[in-house]
Amino acid sequence: MNFTFATSRFSLLKSGLSFVLILIVCGCTDHADTFALNPAAKQLGPLKAEFVRTGTGSGPVTITMADGEVLKGQYRVAFGGGKAFAFSGGRTATVLVITDGPVQFVATGPKTQLLCRGTSTPAGHGSGQCQNYEGAIWAISW
Repeated sequence: MNFTFATSRFSLLKSGLSFVLILIVCGCTDHADTFALNPAAKQLGPLKAEFVRTGTGSGPVTITMADGEVLKGQYRVAFGGGKAFAFSGGRTATVLVITDGPVQFVATGPKTQLLCRGTSTPAGHGSGQCQNYEGAIWAISW
């Protein structure tokens, strides 16, 4: 094997792994779909929700109200889980299961505060509701 070829393959592999690691560490910004569920929410207008998928079950959330007010918060997901064991003769098997979990966050701005609650899957998709103190309620899905 040519030494130059092996070195360039190793360099390419190292670059690819570095790129993947950067993507994992930095996270990806994503948007959530929202819509008003009651007259109070319809009167205030639509929400724009953005969050960063960090892969760790928590991350920053930014919600922009229809009037331009920016609310910030931190989401956390409490995933469920379980494990099972099976024995047959001299062999054993173990299974670890990660299940959907509740997610909750409070997004706070200069004049508005939203409490959002829902459920998220291990793949990072879910849905819930956000409500302000005046009783306006929005559905949110990500």
